[in-house]
Amino acid sequence: MNRKSRNIRIAVLIAAAYAAIIVSLLAAESGAPGSSIHSIGDAIWYSIITLTTVGYGDLSPVTPAGRLLGIILALCSLGLLTALIGILMSFISGEALPRMKLRSSRSSKWYVFNEENEQSAALAQSVLTDSAGSEVIFLHSAGKLISSRDAVRFACSPGELIALKGELQDILFFCVSEDTWDNYRQASDAAKLGISTYCLTEFGKDDPAGCLHTFSHREIISRCYWRDFPLLRNEKNVVLIGSGSIASELLERGLLTNVFEAGRYINYHVFGDPSEFRKSHPEAVKALGSGSADDDALFFYEGSWKDRPDIIRSADRIIICEDDDKSDLSINKELSKWFPTTATVHVRINADLGQVNTFGSCSSIYTLKSLIRDDINRLAVTLHEIYSESADDPVRWDDLSGHLKRSNITAADHMIVKVRFITGDDSITELTEENCRKAYELFRNADPQLRDVCREMEHRRWMRFHQMYNWIYSPQRDNRMRQHPLMLPYQELSEEDKEKDAYAWEMLGRVADRPAVRRD
Repeated sequence: MNRKSRNIRIAVLIAAAYAAIIVSLLAAESGAPGSSIHSIGDAIWYSIITLTTVGYGDLSPVTPAGRLLGIILALCSLGLLTALIGILMSFISGEALPRMKLRSSRSSKWYVFNEENEQSAALAQSVLTDSAGSEVIFLHSAGKLISSRDAVRFACSPGELIALKGELQDILFFCVSEDTWDNYRQASDAAKLGISTYCLTEFGKDDPAGCLHTFSHREIISRCYWRDFPLLRNEKNVVLIGSGSIASELLERGLLTNVFEAGRYINYHVFGDPSEFRKSHPEAVKALGSGSADDDALFFYEGSWKDRPDIIRSADRIIICEDDDKSDLSINKELSKWFPTTATVHVRINADLGQVNTFGSCSSIYTLKSLIRDDINRLAVTLHEIYSESADDPVRWDDLSGHLKRSNITAADHMIVKVRFITGDDSITELTEENCRKAYELFRNADPQLRDVCREMEHRRWMRFHQMYNWIYSPQRDNRMRQHPLMLPYQELSEEDKEKDAYAWEMLGRVADRPAVRRD
């Protein structure tokens, strides 16, 4: 029960009790000899004078029952007034003042949260830092985690917010409560109204070109990790220690993101239960599990990482990523105490600790930059639009299959890897018009050998994406059976098919001329 409903019920109960006293008082006094209370008006007047402690004495009960009711009214006077004042103040602070404040800020951007909790508070703080002049609104609050002066707490529906603002523009709705199914239900309803909605959930589908955007906690951790800590050129051996959803997502995202030029191959050493990953990605495991020197390699170890000190000693990067904070901190403590290594160690925990290289805290991942991936979303849609311009039978983004949408998003994600490679600048963390154009010019003016390296990188990225989704080679393409004639090593492609991979690099110049990578 929310505060507004509770206050209404209390008010109804008080009103019912008051009415019962008035009726009982009139019944006891109206026919009694010497009584001065003969009507409802007399009873109400007497009750008000008694409750307010004025006590004119013009009316007074004479019967035992009437005097008992008078005593009850006298005793209730302070409590009743306190309750009425409390309800009035609660109404003013809980509805009247927030409504007035929102009416006065209609021209501002509204960031609305379905619940005030650790995740939404971190995101709200990001809003207050990065989007000055915007309004932060919590529809439900169990506890005030953000300063009252910085946030509005107003229990209403998204539809009521639209009516209050007067338009749909500049309302963003975030559903980030612990109940991910309820998040999705609320987000779907808001999206149907045309509100741009971002939903923490394990259900439903993301639609970068529409109103509903979904994400999971483990997905946002993995995206933020590989964005904030990209692999450096001297890092070849990556060790992941962890079983669970976060470790699996980090590995999946790493395999899709860290696809580099031929000769720069990454060895992934995974300590944890590999069964779910093997079941979901058998073709990727088959392709990378052989330990070939001509591609990235994927090694699973079912025993403890402590049984393989040689792997720890040779690691360039160690990612400790159990789902439980205590386990991660315990592993890090044992690692640093007993095992020699020159690796960079990253520990996933929900809090920032100064003595440990951590990632995955609410304050670092629940930010506008992480959740509102407008640049990548717009870029993915733009890539499809550019492809469609040369197609005989173009297909709208909304009509694409889920696979093709994911393919475009993954291609957009990888563009920053291409920019880093061809510019030689590993410090680049965001796509801009300037660095896209620079990368395109370097590719356009590259010698044939470098162009071939670039084309092979793109083919390996394309192959990796399809391997992760279990596509295999077949002379004839069959989308339903996930078969494709280009699922071959780069060297076995025809020159015409190799040149198709150059198109992804040409895209750097095409998108630089469009608003896909420009910031508002």
